[in-house]
Amino acid sequence: MKKYFLLLLVVCAYPLVTDAQMQGTTYKIDADSINSGGGLGSSESYNMNSTLAEAINGEGSGASYKTKAGFQYMVNSYLTLTVDNNTEDLGSLLPGSPITGQTTATVTTDAWNGYALEVAKDHKMRHSDGLTEIPDANGSIMTPLLWQSPDNFGFGFTIISGTGVDVKWGSNPNYKYAAFPDLATTFHSKSGYQSGGDNTVIGYKVDTLASQKSGAYSCVVTYTAVGSL
Repeated sequence: MKKYFLLLLVVCAYPLVTDAQMQGTTYKIDADSINSGGGLGSSESYNMNSTLAEAINGEGSGASYKTKAGFQYMVNSYLTLTVDNNTEDLGSLLPGSPITGQTTATVTTDAWNGYALEVAKDHKMRHSDGLTEIPDANGSIMTPLLWQSPDNFGFGFTIISGTGVDVKWGSNPNYKYAAFPDLATTFHSKSGYQSGGDNTVIGYKVDTLASQKSGAYSCVVTYTAVGSL
């Protein structure tokens, strides 16, 4: 008997928070200009990064770099996260024959140290009866596992492609899968600056036992991008 599944995706992007150059328990100074000296100074209670003069300032960039020169260039960096589809219909499933799907998440940011992608689900794949659920896949984000059909049943995800993908996720055709966590957890990170959007392709897989109740199943998966300077 066929069973039907619908995966709903929600995108959430956190704004990038810039690091203050000087701060203590009772104050914060974003930047200062001395104009006759500068550099990094510190003591037991503070760090200070000063600018010397303003001969050259402004923003410059190329295909593989970005420069921010001048008075500490304390501007808010940007970060956006989009997906190719907010709703992923995985279609119908015949127990014992896994079905797959995928989402492309695109992050655009000028954060110097890149970004991290987090993921969380609201609950397990749940039947429209509000009670019956499909179990999570066996693997975890820390230790994803090969999908050993027909012994592995449940709902899980992997990373199909992206920039600097950890080898723990495997490769085609031997991708390794993890269960979606209940709380936001980093599953992929990219270091360094990159001009333009950076794509990460996330793959889904689901299978059930023949005894699984037939009907429509769904859950909400939330992706979050967090940038860092």
